[in-house]
Amino acid sequence: MNESCKLYRQRALLALALYAVVLVLSLSSIAKFHLGWWRIPVAIAPVLPCLLFVRAFVAMMDHYDELQKRIALQALAFAFAGTAVLTLTYGFLENVGLPPANWVWIWPLMGTLFLIGKMMATRQYR
Repeated sequence: MNESCKLYRQRALLALALYAVVLVLSLSSIAKFHLGWWRIPVAIAPVLPCLLFVRAFVAMMDHYDELQKRIALQALAFAFAGTAVLTLTYGFLENVGLPPANWVWIWPLMGTLFLIGKMMATRQYR
């Protein structure tokens, strides 16, 4: 991995850490304090570190060589299709009594499937 990719990976990890901190602060503030109309901006505050993550991720992919871009594209395709199938399946299972899914879990699902897809695509080119 070249130096620019390491830098962007560090920025992405920093954004994820910041997300975790802001999420905990947001959820605890909503639960403990009467915030009035401030509940809305406090509730969506964790989105800001997500935007930093997106920026770092896209910038990192801009520095990929052609093989890395091909691997990333295959991983994204796997994550996209896998998320579609899993959420659709769960949606059908809600019709037979499973509790409604929380949308907050979609992003971690996509990220996990991207990592699995990336491992699979990387193994293909060894």
